[in-house]
Amino acid sequence: MKETRLKTIIFVFMLIAKIATLLAILVEYATDGLEKSEMFSSIALIMPLFTVYLSVIIKDLMDNPYKENKEIKYVKTSISVLAFVVFPLYALAIIWLVVLAGSGKISGEELQPYLGIIESIFGIYVGQIILTLFGNKETKIKTAV
Repeated sequence: MKETRLKTIIFVFMLIAKIATLLAILVEYATDGLEKSEMFSSIALIMPLFTVYLSVIIKDLMDNPYKENKEIKYVKTSISVLAFVVFPLYALAIIWLVVLAGSGKISGEELQPYLGIIESIFGIYVGQIILTLFGNKETKIKTAV
């Protein structure tokens, strides 16, 4: 897959995932599934995760705003497959936890450690993919060391 295409897909997916997660939290609050304090703590915990990832992606887009006739780069199939598996699972796991908390299957207090577990399981992979594709050369060297 072309690098530019994969980057665009990841950007759009992460943006949609952030909006969907925020909407899930707000719907659970509006339907009395989450208390006000649980809603705010959920937003405070989850939104920065997406914001960090999206800020790296947007910085890459802003650093390369013009189309150039460069050599087309292709990403290995394994990286594309990994991205198409990890990103949806990450977003779905977070939204699933919000729905569980809203339905009362887990408490608002339990939501926080579960989010930490999800971030531990998927966050490292999401971060590595984003830094590999979107990070600048200095960032890539620092993460490799």
